[in-house]
Amino acid sequence: MNSTDDSSLTHLDYCLTGPGTVGGRYMRRFWQPVCRSEDLPGERALPIRILGESFTLYRGEGGTPYVVGQRCPHRGTQLSVGWVEGETIRCRYHGWRFDHSGQCVEIPANSAAFAASMRIPGYPTVERLGLVFAYFGEGDPPDFPYPDFVGHGMVETRVQELGCNFFQSYENDWDLYHAAWTHRTGGLHIPVDPARITFEETAYGVVMRSVRETGLSSTSVLLLPAAIRLPVPTHNALAYRKAGPAWRDTYLFHVPTDDENHLVFVTQEVRISDDELPTYRRHYADYLAERTAMPVKEYGERIVSGELYLADALNHPNLVTLEDYIAQVGQGRIVDRSQDHLSRTDKGVMLLRQLWLRELRALKEGKPVKNWEPMGERPDAEAVEAVLRHEGTGVRKPIGV
Repeated sequence: MNSTDDSSLTHLDYCLTGPGTVGGRYMRRFWQPVCRSEDLPGERALPIRILGESFTLYRGEGGTPYVVGQRCPHRGTQLSVGWVEGETIRCRYHGWRFDHSGQCVEIPANSAAFAASMRIPGYPTVERLGLVFAYFGEGDPPDFPYPDFVGHGMVETRVQELGCNFFQSYENDWDLYHAAWTHRTGGLHIPVDPARITFEETAYGVVMRSVRETGLSSTSVLLLPAAIRLPVPTHNALAYRKAGPAWRDTYLFHVPTDDENHLVFVTQEVRISDDELPTYRRHYADYLAERTAMPVKEYGERIVSGELYLADALNHPNLVTLEDYIAQVGQGRIVDRSQDHLSRTDKGVMLLRQLWLRELRALKEGKPVKNWEPMGERPDAEAVEAVLRHEGTGVRKPIGV
């Protein structure tokens, strides 16, 4: 795997994203979501782990989020336990203070010159779509590639930790056919003939189009390295209550914390009238309480281990997420893909692997990789809007719930 020979590239090269790996170098060329905006209060700091490295995330007094290195260079104390002062962060151990670029600006009992000689890494950040994004690559960051929502609705976010490699989760986004089987319990999807699923590579991503037997068409945009934008039916618990719109404009981002765990950040636009808002908020508060009481990861791990059956958790408020969890984590923490036997339903998965290997090969050989452009006008915008306005999803309560 360390050879310069093309044949040395394997599935592990796109699964391993730690420092120094070719997959990690590729992932660091892109903006990565690191936290929900609502999880980072003003003048607070958090420890975060992304791409196999640990960092400090904090929000300055002016409201801007920043990402710097994990530890103070003095004696290694974790900076997230310190104080946010203005737009800087101060170490709790001996008071060393750093600005958002990582430059030390004060060392108590020492000279300004000594402080000027000390620094830690600092990383560009941006706050969009209800999420905080950071750039961990070399040089200047690329333009932010993800357009804002256009419907002027509320933005809701959630984050889910999965106990498996990020790539097997992202492959799920390219595998439209899985939905009819993984989510058959709640009647969420009907099968789509693989012949009616197409993929088109563009300057900004890969457009996936499908047409169901009912005639309803759907267009999703798969955005490298590990994101997708698509219309998504509302959460199970809210759908049962008929709370809010049936469909939501949605981004999903798959972000490795290490090679055997990752985060899925979900941000959605909820188009709802002012008159409906009070009732919706009550339903949403109930949904959040139910979700907190039944953590997806806890239930998913219990099902995968055989301690619990999915049939025992059909009342889960995020049943779809739980079904995805057990299908993806149930493959193993990190999988030997040479053992796969792919079929005609897997053409999206095959394309994703080909694209990643194409880009990693170029990166490894020192050749230019594709410069994916920011997504501009949404493809098939009218058809997507028709889906978002559609009043039905097919979501139904499983029998007995």
